[in-house]
Amino acid sequence: MTLLVGGTVETDTRQSAGQSAELSLGQTTARQRLDGLDVLRGSAVGAVLLGHSWPGVFQGAGIVGVIAFFVLSGYLITGVLLRDIERHRKVRYGRFYAHRAFRLLPALIAFLGVYAFVELTADVLGDRSKGIIGYTLLAGFGYLKDLPLPFDVSMAIGPLWTLAVEEQFYLIWPALLVIALRRNRQGRLIGWSAAVVLLLMTATVLAMLILAPNLHSLVYALPTTWGLGLVIGSAVRLYRVRMFSWFSGPRPRRAALFGSIFVLAALVFIPKANESPAFFFVGGPLAMAAAAVLVILAASRPRPMPRWTRALQLLGMVSYAAYLWNYIVILWLNDGSTADLPPLVAVTAILLTLLLAVISWHTVERLGRIGRDRFDKYYQARVDARTTFRGS
Repeated sequence: MTLLVGGTVETDTRQSAGQSAELSLGQTTARQRLDGLDVLRGSAVGAVLLGHSWPGVFQGAGIVGVIAFFVLSGYLITGVLLRDIERHRKVRYGRFYAHRAFRLLPALIAFLGVYAFVELTADVLGDRSKGIIGYTLLAGFGYLKDLPLPFDVSMAIGPLWTLAVEEQFYLIWPALLVIALRRNRQGRLIGWSAAVVLLLMTATVLAMLILAPNLHSLVYALPTTWGLGLVIGSAVRLYRVRMFSWFSGPRPRRAALFGSIFVLAALVFIPKANESPAFFFVGGPLAMAAAAVLVILAASRPRPMPRWTRALQLLGMVSYAAYLWNYIVILWLNDGSTADLPPLVAVTAILLTLLLAVISWHTVERLGRIGRDRFDKYYQARVDARTTFRGS
């Protein structure tokens, strides 16, 4: 087995004891790494739930949560792409995007379907009266919520901007990664990607400040504003063996853990974070760096996660559906308002969100997993048939 690390291919035969230690971290079992990353997912979606329920108190919680998701997504998806490139010398685009569809679309279809049914029959948010249900479905299914649109859409799909940012990134990133790996230019890929994202973010923020100061919500959701998190997560995956070695001892790991948690916890209480250009340039990158450290610590952990984290692991497993449903549940329970919820309503919204997330995981998302497995068998059968035909 080989690992692409920092622009070179490293084999399992290491040149030093330090490299052997790095490999032992990198070979931590998939299940243990998944447990640690699920804890991070659970913590991130927990922050989003707090931010949605009590935005006046936890004003930056939602942003911190989605930043952690961006970094984690960059790490995981780049890992998927690297494994494909290592085994097949290319990205199998059809399989990659099919897997994305099987993972994301079943829960999204269920969510938007229930939204359309409720609004068409009961018009709870007034979307039927406004005539925007169709536009809302178009923006949701088309992953367009992060872009300026020539039509109005429902508040119910507000959180879908993060999913749109990710999917747009993954339309571009696989091809760029393949080109960089073939030319041994991973470092340049990361550097130039980060520079382009930062340049575009600077341009949009300055344009907002000069031309339309009240359009902070539009700039906040643009793919360029938080795309740096996906780039940072991808960099962690490309250079993970080297980064794992930075936190190989118990003291560095403990210091990094508490330092990162402190940074993220402090940013949770930043007032009006989504309206502040300073947060875009300072708070956001700080949160991305802290989330990257937590990803490294979770992915390189050589032992199973402690039992007391089990609740966060379970929350991490259903985090996608919980993220989809929480905001609309709050709107339906709170008469379309996003203000701080009364304690009883907030607790009810969170419990109902978790119930819907668990139902989603065991029903529509399970169908997606079954469909993905069947697709893989069909895909492999076609590959084997082509190989046999060429060899005959």
